[in-house]
Amino acid sequence: MLHPGTQPSVSCRSQSVLIVDDDEYVLGTLEAALRGLRVHLLTARTAAEGEALALQHRPLLAIVDVGLPDRNGYRLAADLRMAPSLAGMRILILTGQSPDEVAARNSGVNGLIQKPFRLHHFLDLVRDQLDNRERDEALVPAVLVGSVPARAR
Repeated sequence: MLHPGTQPSVSCRSQSVLIVDDDEYVLGTLEAALRGLRVHLLTARTAAEGEALALQHRPLLAIVDVGLPDRNGYRLAADLRMAPSLAGMRILILTGQSPDEVAARNSGVNGLIQKPFRLHHFLDLVRDQLDNRERDEALVPAVLVGSVPARAR
């Protein structure tokens, strides 16, 4: 786990995933689940920390909670989309509320994950995002609602 200001031993965008969530339980669960994918994990508890890590390490995927203490997750996603160095980074929004597909589309996210979710469905969605980075961004985001993954097009 890296925090802002921490230098990685190897900066490898092709293997980096950023998780931005202020809930320790959720963060720990996602970290444990993603370790099995053999990716370089970066974690942040605030939008500001997440943005700094994203700009520094340029991960392939960011998983962002909507309810962050310092900035809405949709706003963070939109801010990340404005950074030229992060072009092509995939962004998944994690929410305990009903997903706001309009806000997701407007902020440029690639998918929505509604809590609670089944871990294996979450991992399938993450793998899909990592494997299909070059996919047409004009598609409506993938949605994982509860325990049933669906792709809206």
